[in-house]
Amino acid sequence: MRLLIEGAFVERAGALALMEGRLAMGTKGTARDGEPVGSRDDKGRRRKAALLQALIAISAAALPMPVLAQQASVSQPVRFSIPAQPLPSAIEAFIRATGWQVGYATGVAGAKRSNAVSGTMPPRQALQAMLSGTGLQVRMTGAAIAAVVAPRADTTGAVEPADGAQVVLDPIDVQGRIETAWGPVEGYVATRSASGSKTDTPLIETPQSVSVVTADQIANQKAVSVAEALSYTPGITMQSQSFSRMVDDVNIRGFDAAGPSGNLLRDGMKYQSAVYDLATEPYGLERLDVLRGASSMLYGQLAPGGVINGISKRPTDTPLHEVNVEYGSYNRKQVSGDFGGPLNAGGTLLYRLTGLVRDADNWVNDTPDDKVYIAPALTFKPDDATQLTLLANYQHVKTRFSTPLMLEDISTGRIPRDLFLGEPDFDTYEGDSWSAGYLFDHEFDNGIKFHSKARYFASDVQWDYMIGNLAPVTDGQLYRLASVRDEKSSGLTADNSLEKTFEFGDWEHNVLAGFDYYRRGYDTHRYRGTDYIPLDVDNPVYSGAPVIDYSIDRGTDTTANNYGVYLQDQIKFREKWVFLFGGRYDRADSETTSYQSGDVTEQDDDAFTGRAGLVYLFDNGIAPYASVSQSFLPQAGVDSRTGDALVPTKGLQYEVGVRYQPADSNLLLSAAIYDLTQTDLVSYDPITFLPYQVGKVRSRGLELEARGQFDELGLVAAYAYTDTRILESAVPTEIGQQEELTPRNMFSIWADYRMDTLGLTGLTLGGGLRYIGKTNLLDSAEDVPGYLLADAMVKYDFGAVDPKFEGTTLNVNARNLFDKQYYTCAGATGCRYGEPLTVTATLSRKW
Repeated sequence: MRLLIEGAFVERAGALALMEGRLAMGTKGTARDGEPVGSRDDKGRRRKAALLQALIAISAAALPMPVLAQQASVSQPVRFSIPAQPLPSAIEAFIRATGWQVGYATGVAGAKRSNAVSGTMPPRQALQAMLSGTGLQVRMTGAAIAAVVAPRADTTGAVEPADGAQVVLDPIDVQGRIETAWGPVEGYVATRSASGSKTDTPLIETPQSVSVVTADQIANQKAVSVAEALSYTPGITMQSQSFSRMVDDVNIRGFDAAGPSGNLLRDGMKYQSAVYDLATEPYGLERLDVLRGASSMLYGQLAPGGVINGISKRPTDTPLHEVNVEYGSYNRKQVSGDFGGPLNAGGTLLYRLTGLVRDADNWVNDTPDDKVYIAPALTFKPDDATQLTLLANYQHVKTRFSTPLMLEDISTGRIPRDLFLGEPDFDTYEGDSWSAGYLFDHEFDNGIKFHSKARYFASDVQWDYMIGNLAPVTDGQLYRLASVRDEKSSGLTADNSLEKTFEFGDWEHNVLAGFDYYRRGYDTHRYRGTDYIPLDVDNPVYSGAPVIDYSIDRGTDTTANNYGVYLQDQIKFREKWVFLFGGRYDRADSETTSYQSGDVTEQDDDAFTGRAGLVYLFDNGIAPYASVSQSFLPQAGVDSRTGDALVPTKGLQYEVGVRYQPADSNLLLSAAIYDLTQTDLVSYDPITFLPYQVGKVRSRGLELEARGQFDELGLVAAYAYTDTRILESAVPTEIGQQEELTPRNMFSIWADYRMDTLGLTGLTLGGGLRYIGKTNLLDSAEDVPGYLLADAMVKYDFGAVDPKFEGTTLNVNARNLFDKQYYTCAGATGCRYGEPLTVTATLSRKW
């Protein structure tokens, strides 16, 4: 059967596609015959449009099905991997995957973009998932025949054709995975994120660099810390794994992003209040978003390098069960589990429970690496417009601190890599942290969305260790000094906003207005030993617990508040141009009390920050962009030159880039160049050690990233060139130098390949390379040498061979495969060895 309705007819790949329906539907412009729309009978025109939609469905039902479609079943699962893209090309990809016949009018679907759909599911569910949020619906007219329409429906959901008859549709139960900015991603390619806009936005429409590390990548690479999870991400540097085992401390584009900077987020809110709050457990995350560059317009007081946003695992609509048992190097034993699904028949109450228990040693002698982590979550969604999620987590960590060392001792290997430098009866790094909060969303009848979220976080760490970087090894003796620290921190954060999407002519606006608040508390007591204690590094004999002088407390108690009001408009013009404008006003106050002197320092600061960006969306998937953004970060203390309180540091970034997301391919390529400057930094006079606010640092660079997920191949690759120079400082010798911990060149690539097509059913092989170039030391003529590390993975899926074992896999991972000995340094007195060869085997069962 052939059908022609006021336009061209296309029959392609056995599917009906009605092109150029040419029916005037709007209130502006002209009709096909040139007469202004509205001057004729609009009622008749609307009836004609309804008739067109009905004819699409009827004609699709009358078409003969190809052989593949005849054999298909609506409920028979099919494996999908269709990225977000223009809707017509997404429908074509769906047709190729299923053999279905799908009819649509270009005037209805041509300007829409689909959702990404991945995983194994029935075709009808996949098609509905692909259309979710577009305003279009699927109309089934046969076993494998559908029409994509924009119906005028009554309250029952029935279409009202022109003759008044009703076409009653079968209910569609969508259980497939629809990608959102906060949800799971299958494989390595995420196409949406909220970290760059606070709204669920396609990455290709975001005018700033964003990388997303998925839970699959974290699991396949066996990352045990946030720093390790980001080791294949451009622009990210970190210290040794012996440090990231305890704390989350990374640099972005050459700028510190540790706890006090405010750059660590959880679910879009400030998380950690101090450096030593305990590291985030990556197994509790659905994904890690990295937004690079100045971002205070979104999140308030921040260092300019960017933010790291961990997205918590959340309750699931479908049952989820996972258990993992691990054993690895250094007697590592771990059991972890992840469970979720509905709690009632109606699916209005969902749960998630994630946790692990680890009993392990470390490559450093006498150093445990024990952890307990549990994260319950509960979602209540009484209807499609309302959802409340409660999130909580608790972790207990027991390990020992890795003391920094002198460059000359570690570069020569004078101190062995596995030597414990503390005192077994004294050293400890043991702590507890917990958080509890909620995420609430409601959409009113007028389309306004209300978002509200809040969380309270607390951490308590007892940290005793022997300081090892006060003097170099002399006559085989390392002279150490005891340090006792009691660290307590807390954070209360809330963010409330209203979001509204509306159209004004050819302009589509998504306006977000909100208010957020963050209260940070950090109370630290610090004491030192009464004398230096030597340790023979060739024949160590430990002395026992040292004597501590509790009469001098070098700690402080700090309380700070940050209030922010923000307004943002994301504008799309004719589905090609994307504009972003945002502004924010922040007010920050803090009070710091010194326990040693009793002095109280109070500060009050405020700042306006903004951001503007532009993206152009080409039909072929290329999207160039440009943006400018600002940041600010308050400083505690007084400028010794003027006697005035220190003003906040300010950051300004210019960035241009391009993304390429080709249709019909789960591939995302990104490139960016940027110029980022931070002013009003505090530097210290080398003689008087007094603070001067004369610092200025500029970072310029190039970043490239590729992420792909194909039928057999997964790929992650990155390159970063980072030129981060000190332009102004109270220390003349620092001017012109590259910042520490920031190599000019970094490169990484990871790939894994499923070997089924080569006859090795169930086997997947993977591996990666990480190159970190040499880094500068401000207080030494030496550089820290660069190094190249190799990682490997072997994965076997027992269910691919025997259905009785469906969901059972064995992973064997090796990090630093060739046992390269290397070290990292944050200054010539802040060096640590890197992780040696570490092998872990993980037996997993999912059902």
